[in-house]
Amino acid sequence: MPLYIRLSQFRMDLARYEIHRSAEFQFSTFRLRPQASFTMNLREACDTEALLQGPAPDTRIIVCGETTLVPMAAFQEEEVEDIYNFCFPSEQPRRIFFDTLPRANAVLLFSLDELWCTKLEEAFPEARFVSSQTAMLRHFATKDMARPVPRIFAYLYEDVLEISVFEESRLLLCNRFAVHAPQDATYYILSIARAQGLDLRQSPIYLVGGPAGQSEAAVREMLRQYAEQVYCVNPTGEFNRHIVSTTPGVPYDMMTLILNSER
Repeated sequence: MPLYIRLSQFRMDLARYEIHRSAEFQFSTFRLRPQASFTMNLREACDTEALLQGPAPDTRIIVCGETTLVPMAAFQEEEVEDIYNFCFPSEQPRRIFFDTLPRANAVLLFSLDELWCTKLEEAFPEARFVSSQTAMLRHFATKDMARPVPRIFAYLYEDVLEISVFEESRLLLCNRFAVHAPQDATYYILSIARAQGLDLRQSPIYLVGGPAGQSEAAVREMLRQYAEQVYCVNPTGEFNRHIVSTTPGVPYDMMTLILNSER
């Protein structure tokens, strides 16, 4: 059964799901101990988490972190490291990856610490790495794309806000911010809308948040003072009460990756 491991700053989300056994979905969360190294955290997770203890011939490592976009027409694989390092300078050894966004006509660059990659590949030799944003951006590119105006998507998780703007299926912008309160998220969303010259009487804003839905609800109320069309996405309804979308705690980016793998 395929294994999904989502890595973020504070947690490791784990899932197993087989397309042809759609009634079976297993999910758990391992809280990373900040005082321990990743090697220690991974060893403890492998010892204590049942989902990590079975065979894993098909493993996806979902990486949360900084990304940058390259237009597909200008993409050259040999330039990936130079572009990413220019955008996000670092002395820490890391591995840089890329995912394609065909509908958006773009390529998404992302990275993961080299030691983390090595330890994960030792534990899961068949592991493949994918950005947490990839499946979401592919999904957003097709969501309400018939609207004749640009659409804003804002995803909130673990003090992070990821904003993307689409015009039909074309990705106009994708950016990531640290946020600590609904006011921060509201400020960044409105700033992006202003910078893009969007008419907030016409352009819809879609908010996706944590499992409890509290963060995006607070942001929605603030945004409604300035924008006429603000919607909180309900994953349960959006994915037709699929077992993945009705399981508590599953991050939206992980959900879209698993469910879009069915298509």
